[in-house]
Amino acid sequence: MIRTMNKILIERLNQLLAQSGMSAQRLSIEATGAKETVRKILDGTSKNPRIDTILKLAAVLNVTPQYLMGDDDETRGQQESNSVTSPRSAPSLPARTTMLQDVPVMGTAAGSHLRGAFEFEGGIVDYVRRPPALVGTRDIYALFVEGVSMEPQYFPGDLIYVNPHKPPRSGDIVVIQCRNSANEPSEATLGIFRGTNTKFVVIGKRNPVADIEISRETVKSIHKVLSNNELFGV
Repeated sequence: MIRTMNKILIERLNQLLAQSGMSAQRLSIEATGAKETVRKILDGTSKNPRIDTILKLAAVLNVTPQYLMGDDDETRGQQESNSVTSPRSAPSLPARTTMLQDVPVMGTAAGSHLRGAFEFEGGIVDYVRRPPALVGTRDIYALFVEGVSMEPQYFPGDLIYVNPHKPPRSGDIVVIQCRNSANEPSEATLGIFRGTNTKFVVIGKRNPVADIEISRETVKSIHKVLSNNELFGV
């Protein structure tokens, strides 16, 4: 059974979503980069959301975390100072309005779980915000992960950012786009770049642990997935 605080959180999220016209998936992406976070809170799957998740949701909705968790302040706890919303030791976050929402999401992660692949369906399906460290970087795009072949590093619904111009090194996570024939749509698979030889591109999977050989004749591109350090400029 969901606790009282969670019931209040669910009620206030629903109220704020209705007032803003924002979808649960959009709020999830804006706040956490993953598309299922808010849905899991609303349907009770996530019974104890982490405090950093509450902070991020509150920032996007322009309310305080206290309001989301049950504060009945008449002003709805609208943010007036950073001291209300963040611990003293927390660094200041960039305002959302300074983060351009111009990174295209290229298709949905909707493919074979056995192969760990997904198709680029219909080109751009959404746009997400550009991390500050990627300002000015050309041709960045994003993808949603589906399937379990890269757990526990990546889970279904995780958002990944991809740089098509950064050469991958052995051990990097890559997206390999393939086309088996002219009549089939392009599909891409996520894996750990092992290297190439005259016949194959070799990538590793985490779940189950295995190396997969992909014929070089079918490979259209090998693009590097950016690490957290690269996303945040560390």
